[in-house]
Amino acid sequence: MSRQSIAKWCNMFENGRTDLEDAEREGRPSTATNSEIAARVNESILANRRITIDEISTELDIYHGSAHEIIAEQLKFHKVCARWFPRLLTEIHKGKRFESAFEFLQRYQKEGNEFWDKIATGDETSIHHFSPGMKRSSLE
Repeated sequence: MSRQSIAKWCNMFENGRTDLEDAEREGRPSTATNSEIAARVNESILANRRITIDEISTELDIYHGSAHEIIAEQLKFHKVCARWFPRLLTEIHKGKRFESAFEFLQRYQKEGNEFWDKIATGDETSIHHFSPGMKRSSLE
C-alpha cells in the first residue's frame, strides 16, 4: 500500500469513518459471474475435461478473468495433468467412501482382530486415471 493511501485512510478514520468495506461505486456491475453462466461453464467442463479457460471464454463470450473466477472460486475446479477436477468430493465419492467404511465395519465384526492384518494403509492420496494426450497439453 502506498504512503498516500495510508494517509488517506488514516484521515478518513480520524474524521469518523467506522466502516472497513469499500463504498458502492458507480459503473457496470459484473454480469459474467452469475449462476446461469456458471452452469454453462460447468457443462462445458463436464463435456470436455481438457478444455482451456481461453476456449471457455471464447465459447461463452466472457472475459478470461471471469471464466477463471467461475472455474476456481464458484465451481471449485483445479487442473491436474491438463484435466479439470473438482476440489471437493462429489456425492458419488462420499457414497463410495461410506460404502467402503461400512463394509470394513461389517468385516471387522465378522472376523475380529484378524481383519486388521489384512489391511494395508498409507498416506491419504487422491489417485485419478491418467491417459496422456498430446505432449503440449500434458505439460500444461
